[in-house]
Amino acid sequence: MFMHNVHFISTPIYIYILITLFKNKNISSEFYVTFMWLPVTYLPYEVYRTTGWLSRWGVSGLFQFYILTQFVIVIGVSILEMFHFRFIAVVVHHTGGLLMKLPSYGLYVFRGLAVTQVITVAWSTFDGRTLVYQQNRKGALFQKDVNVPKEIGCYTVFIFTPEDPILITNLAIYGVLVFLGLIVALSTVYLINRFLNRAHNLSQETKRLQKMLIVSLFGQSAIHVIMIAFPASYKFIN
Repeated sequence: MFMHNVHFISTPIYIYILITLFKNKNISSEFYVTFMWLPVTYLPYEVYRTTGWLSRWGVSGLFQFYILTQFVIVIGVSILEMFHFRFIAVVVHHTGGLLMKLPSYGLYVFRGLAVTQVITVAWSTFDGRTLVYQQNRKGALFQKDVNVPKEIGCYTVFIFTPEDPILITNLAIYGVLVFLGLIVALSTVYLINRFLNRAHNLSQETKRLQKMLIVSLFGQSAIHVIMIAFPASYKFIN
């Protein structure tokens, strides 16, 4: 009788797993790249045109690019939080010198820069000069090369404009976030390995288990990167 009614237990569990899956940041970013963004490139020009749902709703290509960067930053925060949680769980005495505080301080700085990125993106959204820079750059490209496809002049096209201070500021913050994320992740792994190698009160099985968890953590991080990088690169290539 119990086996016949076990679906009353399993079905809610499956529903919960599906809800959790679709609430995952990776699923959201992949959905955005594949359906909402959907870029098309025009090599060798430094431009791309969005053809997804947002382009049909009249959203500018520049703003769509900023939305993508926010997805990447949120994923970066979640990755660093996983590394930080593993660091806190393994390293018992993590209140020593500055090096031992680097994972925590790095995560705090990363979060602060992520909030700053949101502010600069909002600034660029309400500042009409960013779109003027885009249009001027497109016009200069048409004057320079008569063979430029006419689609590049569309509102949904994003073109790199180094003269735009807001865009350069956002890209600079994004570069700092990438560099800081690598430092925090690598330093966390180094500190965990150093702690495990110096710990004499832990068995070899425990140390081996913790190192396996670190490897699995890298695997989870790779999934985060691949699920957003692969759809984007596939769309760019095609």
